[in-house]
Amino acid sequence: MITQEKQTALTGNHLKDLFAVFLTFMKISPLTFGGGITMIPHIESEIVNKRNWLAKEDIPNVVAIAQSAPGSVALNSAVYIGYTVRGIPGAMSAIAGMLVPASLIIVGLTYLYLNYQNLDIVQNAFKGIRPAIIGLIVFAAYKIGKRAIYNKFTLMVFLLTLCTLGFLNLSPVCLIIGGGLIGLFQSIWEHRRG
Repeated sequence: MITQEKQTALTGNHLKDLFAVFLTFMKISPLTFGGGITMIPHIESEIVNKRNWLAKEDIPNVVAIAQSAPGSVALNSAVYIGYTVRGIPGAMSAIAGMLVPASLIIVGLTYLYLNYQNLDIVQNAFKGIRPAIIGLIVFAAYKIGKRAIYNKFTLMVFLLTLCTLGFLNLSPVCLIIGGGLIGLFQSIWEHRRG
């Protein structure tokens, strides 16, 4: 959540802050080609480093909540951050900032693809985009993992999840719920111990 120090990054002018949220997510939105996870480094750069709205330690929480909630990771992240910065109006500004450029890009790409899909240059562009997206996803996973796996317990949960995902045919929903329950029980255990 937003801390007292982070509040100082806000101007106090509600409309100016809402416009800043809108513009920030309008800048991030075109960078989500390949899925919402690919935007995590951009969120960190804009929201943490430039705007100082959240701390680096908050990014894994943003990702966890965005992936746990139904819907797009990109929109869920925007809603969470916008709400954290300026409540419901902030969430709406963040959604608008994500949707405006994405909608324009999709309409433009759809038109171009339907009219020029057989050209070699278009086919080659899509071949080049695929490995770039994989690289962005791996980079985002690495950055999140560095902060999410910080002790033996979190390493054990990660390895257990990885093994379960690799060897059993379980739905990711079950893994998310299981991880949440394990974290809850661990928190209760630590609270009772000390």
